[in-house]
Amino acid sequence: MSPRSLDSRHTIARPERALLWLADPVLIWPVVLLVCALVAVHWLDLDMRLADTLYRIEGGRWSLRYTWLTSEVLHKGSQRLSIVIGVVTLATIVCSGFVGRLRPYRRGLVAAFAAAITSLLIVSLFKHQLPFACPYDMQRYGGKLAARSVSELFWHQDVSGCFPAGHAAGGYCFVVWFFFARHYRLPYYGYVGLPGMVLGLVNGIDQQLRGAHFLSHDLSAILLCWVVGYAVFHGVVGRSPRVSHAALRKSSA
Repeated sequence: MSPRSLDSRHTIARPERALLWLADPVLIWPVVLLVCALVAVHWLDLDMRLADTLYRIEGGRWSLRYTWLTSEVLHKGSQRLSIVIGVVTLATIVCSGFVGRLRPYRRGLVAAFAAAITSLLIVSLFKHQLPFACPYDMQRYGGKLAARSVSELFWHQDVSGCFPAGHAAGGYCFVVWFFFARHYRLPYYGYVGLPGMVLGLVNGIDQQLRGAHFLSHDLSAILLCWVVGYAVFHGVVGRSPRVSHAALRKSSA
């Protein structure tokens, strides 16, 4: 029996599927934790406190902004790595059209690729529409804007591209592979999203050291990538039933 026939027997109506999503702890608990973290960061003013500490450690200027490690290796290198992962994913989708072992995963591969791209597009949209200042834009950190808080908006000024954290999202968008592995019940699926989390975390720390983002920008990027990745992926493949890896291999034989 093909994976398509397995899925079609258990098709779930869209309203019922939405209720299943809201009852899924994999979606709900991370969202609750991240929202609580954002509230705590705002309430305790951790954005400014962390930025103050980093700025002081770097000698009262963003001395790591243009270093070889933070700028060339981590900043630009992570962009190239994200592009490579995207190209490899796209190539795998193409190969799944004529490689027997990949064919059962074709729908999931398309869903994962679409989820990652959608996450990045939404982050990019927010970045270019919301005029939040970067740390290095503020007078407090050597910039020109007399910002009183991280959440202050600077309409009609040359400020954009600072919220949410785009480079961090370039890593966090790949947590969608956790949803992919979970859907197909791949071995050790709980660890499949770790590379994306690590890449996003490294990018986020690098950008904070360079004065490009606050902590809340990174947390917001994780939140967006998790919610959008979950919604798009499961919107394409459906949440239930999850066909096991062994069953898919057997059906493709």
